[in-house]
Amino acid sequence: MSGTRGTDVTNKTRMYRTAVDCALPDNMNISLEKEANLRYGENPNQPAALYKFKGTSLADFTNIKLAKSGKEGLSATNMMDITKALEMLKFFAKPSVAVMKHVNPSGFATQYNNNSLDQIYCAARDADARSAFGSVIVFNKPVDKTTAEAILSTYVECVAAPDYEQNALSLLEQKKDLRVALYSNLDKVPKFIGDNINSLYDVKTLQTGRIIVQTPYLSSIRSATDLIFDALVKKNSKEYVVERDPTQNEIDDLLSAWYVNIAVRSNGIVLMKNGVSVAIGTGQQERVGALEQAITKAYQKAFDREKIIYDPLEGAYNRFKLSSNPLEGAVCASDGYFPFRDSIDLLHRARVSAIIQPGASIRDYEVIEAVN
Repeated sequence: MSGTRGTDVTNKTRMYRTAVDCALPDNMNISLEKEANLRYGENPNQPAALYKFKGTSLADFTNIKLAKSGKEGLSATNMMDITKALEMLKFFAKPSVAVMKHVNPSGFATQYNNNSLDQIYCAARDADARSAFGSVIVFNKPVDKTTAEAILSTYVECVAAPDYEQNALSLLEQKKDLRVALYSNLDKVPKFIGDNINSLYDVKTLQTGRIIVQTPYLSSIRSATDLIFDALVKKNSKEYVVERDPTQNEIDDLLSAWYVNIAVRSNGIVLMKNGVSVAIGTGQQERVGALEQAITKAYQKAFDREKIIYDPLEGAYNRFKLSSNPLEGAVCASDGYFPFRDSIDLLHRARVSAIIQPGASIRDYEVIEAVN
């Protein structure tokens, strides 16, 4: 850390108490055009169809289509899995793979030490092999034959990629029920604040005859230069400042975990090590609960990989049977601030080495004290 003072973030809590100026109109006409019928909606008894916004070119740029059908096409959940994966993959220039299950990532991997696409896929799959059964796999690079062979070694419902080598597609076509999808122009999808959102809106339907319309989520984190490593908080005339900068490897993993967490249902925790997700905690009502879930899953998935029976009734005591701690040197991304230091203390006990979080808790000083 350079200098004796950190970056003062004491007043960051105000952002949760400040209304955002609304640039949305008082009256809005949203025009939709049917693009395709879907096999069914989120459940087999729900008819569903796919529509695209009129007035935006983004839908045409990012066309998603089937290269090979199976089970009479895509379901609504298949389509949501693909597009949710693209919310992560759009941030990665290196070859990367998202394994999706029920509109949440179960595993993710990005290239590390120039490993090949099939190795990246296997790392993402084996991060949570149980959840990967019957999953949707999304790549940000064309699929080659070796990767196609790895895909066919387990049961996969759907694969999506920007392209496929011909011999890879020929292999995938041999699997009767496997759906193979193509998408285009991932680089056109807006991701950072200031990007053109192309008249695109995020629409949430309420069961009371209303909808919530918001602009798409865009990140302010373009690179490590947008991160605050030396956060300082003032409390009761005392200054609390983060004392250690992360290593370059930690920075790479912290950014990867942060981008993956964008596609995780809140409260979300992503644990990452050497470009591969160790475990993902998702959809919990309290933040420490999401962390507890992720840590428990990290041990359970490690037991699966070592082919050791994991007894959930004995909990984390089983971890001493493992050849190594899967969390040693991992990093943690939290999609919201830590309201208490309990999560930090737990991460320390698990031997996680670095954390990325948005801050703005009234107890940020306790969090910084715990981290140090």
